[in-house]
Amino acid sequence: MNILLTGATGFVGRAVAVRLATLGCRVLCLVRDASRAAWMQDYPGLESVGGDLQDLSTIVPHLGDAELVVHLAGLTKGRNGKEYYRVNGRGTANLLDAIRAAGKNVRKILYVSSLAVAGPHTSDHPATEDGEVAPLTDYGASKLVGERYLRAGCDNIPWTILRPPAVYGPYDRDLFLFFKMAKFGVIPVLGNGAMELSLIHVVDLAAALTLAAFTNISDRQIYYLSDGRTYTIAEMAKTLAGVAGGRVVSIPLAAGRLAGLCGDLMARFGRARVINSQKIREANQPGWVCDTTKIAAQLGFRPTIGLADGFAATYRWYMTAGWL
Repeated sequence: MNILLTGATGFVGRAVAVRLATLGCRVLCLVRDASRAAWMQDYPGLESVGGDLQDLSTIVPHLGDAELVVHLAGLTKGRNGKEYYRVNGRGTANLLDAIRAAGKNVRKILYVSSLAVAGPHTSDHPATEDGEVAPLTDYGASKLVGERYLRAGCDNIPWTILRPPAVYGPYDRDLFLFFKMAKFGVIPVLGNGAMELSLIHVVDLAAALTLAAFTNISDRQIYYLSDGRTYTIAEMAKTLAGVAGGRVVSIPLAAGRLAGLCGDLMARFGRARVINSQKIREANQPGWVCDTTKIAAQLGFRPTIGLADGFAATYRWYMTAGWL
């Protein structure tokens, strides 16, 4: 199968690209920076092609033979709502315009969104596909805009939307910060650590994506997915301490809010920061939990990596890769 993949040089995109290549697919990976795609040479079937979702003319030439479009490219750290909308909203609309202009062979579009579109949910009332959506942050709102562009713009092409929770694994730079702090002896936890989370390892996410991509059962469907468990932040921190060492330290909410404001200020004069006021607001919710009944029932998705094994394998990768 011929596939056009956006976001292949990102953390999740790399895992998805490799999985698709191992399944024998020919994958054209739309990239803005060719220097970040050198690793693709090691995988027959992967080919990097220059393109930018903000420039329609750079996308159209690569859609001639594409039967499936997998849209992963997105902004996860932005300085303001306009930046998020430009990439996650307008970028998705541009991709759809390109498909309508040149994607005569496209039989399906798979869009990776986020649990963030649902807003906060706990294990008592997890996010479900037929539930209301109420994004709390600019990131969540922009991913929802992307979903709406997709659903409104695909009159004759089936689509599938995946809404993963927090993703971790090799090449991840967000949770890496906590592994790095653990290495230096401290694992910070905001407040009492009671916030609940759904999580998924990137290998399981890639497996779920391929299940959804190659069946018509998933046509015009939305799926939440996770490893099937709910974790508290305190449990995550304890697991990380067992793997990487370090002492769990509670950070007062006031200190977290101050750190978020500092991140906002620094972003105004430079690039977006991992810690900002919206991230602190997310971290001060009761939970970010989703129900995975639908994807299990319809697609047979069964996660294979739990938190303890996933954190241990990720830690080993960081060590081997020289990140720690």
